[in-house]
Amino acid sequence: MNRDSATKGGRLRFRCWHLIPAVVLLSAGVVALDVGSIRNEREGRLQSLRAAGYPTTFVELAEYTKLPEGVRNAADVYKLVFDVLTELKDDPNAPLGQIPARGEPLPIETAAEMSKYLTTTDKCFALLHEAASIEHCRFDWNYADQLQPWIAHDHWSNAKSCAFLLRRRAVFHACAGDTDAAATCIRDGLRLADSMQREPGTLGHAVRIALRAVALAGLEQTLNLASYADRQLAELDEALAASSAALDLKGTMVTQQCIELERYRAIEFARRPSLLQTVRNRDFVRAVPGMRARGFVDLLDYWRAYIEATEFPVTQQLARFREIDREMASLSFLHAMVRRYWPAGVQRTVELDLRVRVHLDLARTALAVERYRLATGNVPGHLDELVPRYLEQVPIDPFDGRPIRYKHRNPGYLLYSILEDGQDNAGRTRDDVSSGEPYDWCFVVTR
Repeated sequence: MNRDSATKGGRLRFRCWHLIPAVVLLSAGVVALDVGSIRNEREGRLQSLRAAGYPTTFVELAEYTKLPEGVRNAADVYKLVFDVLTELKDDPNAPLGQIPARGEPLPIETAAEMSKYLTTTDKCFALLHEAASIEHCRFDWNYADQLQPWIAHDHWSNAKSCAFLLRRRAVFHACAGDTDAAATCIRDGLRLADSMQREPGTLGHAVRIALRAVALAGLEQTLNLASYADRQLAELDEALAASSAALDLKGTMVTQQCIELERYRAIEFARRPSLLQTVRNRDFVRAVPGMRARGFVDLLDYWRAYIEATEFPVTQQLARFREIDREMASLSFLHAMVRRYWPAGVQRTVELDLRVRVHLDLARTALAVERYRLATGNVPGHLDELVPRYLEQVPIDPFDGRPIRYKHRNPGYLLYSILEDGQDNAGRTRDDVSSGEPYDWCFVVTR
């Protein structure tokens, strides 16, 4: 090998050796630019949400759910009711057992005990009625508790106890023939559900749905026990319409988005170890530069999709939410962070929301049937006969886009929805089937 060749080889090796740190530096620069770009994108998205009036932090969420200045707060009255409930729960002789089956009257002994018991709780029901007359309601919150998704709140369980008390009182009055008092209890139960409107997130929405379900079950029970006057039926229909209008799935998704963003910040940016048990911890994923910021942007993307899906017609909402979940399941490794933090049960929240919507429609249709019966002496042969005097139109089942089902029974009638499985089970109620078997969402009147 001559001298020139050796020199040339040395220079070549020298240049290649110095290319390695150059490539590393260039790669680091590209990564830094990408991370910076993602962070800028994240801040731009957050600014857009705030401009739309959506909360992105717990401070903003508190502002989002606050009461108007100077209004009376029904929560103050409900808290007085809860204090009374605390005393009632300590009474082992309080007849708070099972409500009789549909259409069956209270046993004589139970009715006598309940009459005595209800007399001692008049203050409780007077306060519930007072609270129902107050337009606005907001309970005190520590929003940081929402970082732990399993935490419930005392006022939720107390509100549920109130709902069952109102239902029992409605049944008692219906059995006694006092339909005015029964109707008042049903309306107060619906207002109790509506009072939870400012409870944030999917858990708050589930509470509202559960409280409405109790009130609607009480209405169904009383319709099987007594005949309301047309005025009472019209007033109950007005209360159902107001409760239906108060349903706000979009607001639920907006507030849940805020909770998920704060939870992501707490775990990934503030590094709260106590919260890591709520997700699958993959340190190698979290260590990749830019992954945390990318996951945050992905979270914003998918919550925007969920919020937009709530504006679809109700007959298309569930399909769109399912589509979003399929998109989430197909994401690549580059989006692993958002898949780890995606909250379970969002689709179920939509299913339950549609259930309570159709339940309200079934109840309003039953009231229309009862008004028709009072006017004609018979139930209608078809629901179209209720339009337009008692219904603007026959309600649509949100699960298949067809009119809700109506069947004559002997005696009475059945109204039902097919539910999210899309299967028509011929109006079989949950009580008609064994555990795990399919059923329909029914409203039954047996008189």
